Amino acid sequence: MKHQKSTHAPNDPLGGNPFQSALNAPVVEAMGHGAAVLGRSATTLQQEGMRFITRRVEQNMKAVEQFGACKTLPELFAAQQYWLADMTRAYSEEWARCGELMTELLHERKEEAGNGDGPKQNEPTRETHSRQH
Repeated sequence: MKHQKSTHAPNDPLGGNPFQSALNAPVVEAMGHGAAVLGRSATTLQQEGMRFITRRVEQNMKAVEQFGACKTLPELFAAQQYWLADMTRAYSEEWARCGELMTELLHERKEEAGNGDGPKQNEPTRETHSRQH
């Protein structure tokens, strides 16, 4: 019994598998799109993180100044409670903001994958929130 000669080069990773060769291009394309989304996500989160950290450092410096201006222990406790409430609010808003940014990136990617046709009729349109904290 003779074996058929392979039409692929000896070092070809597909090894003559027609199913693998049929799936190879879409898989590679999907991986490329995933890498693009990951890169944009990392850049966006880095920029947002730097903005947030800068803002928190400014707010913390103001709080330290207020702590130093307190003359009694109840004043200090009140200033500390205000600072803690403000910090909790800021972190909560930041987590929500990061979620919004990631959702926007994924929607943009979905629209790009749909050849720029925009959202489908059954999909709600999204608004871009550009809040400044």
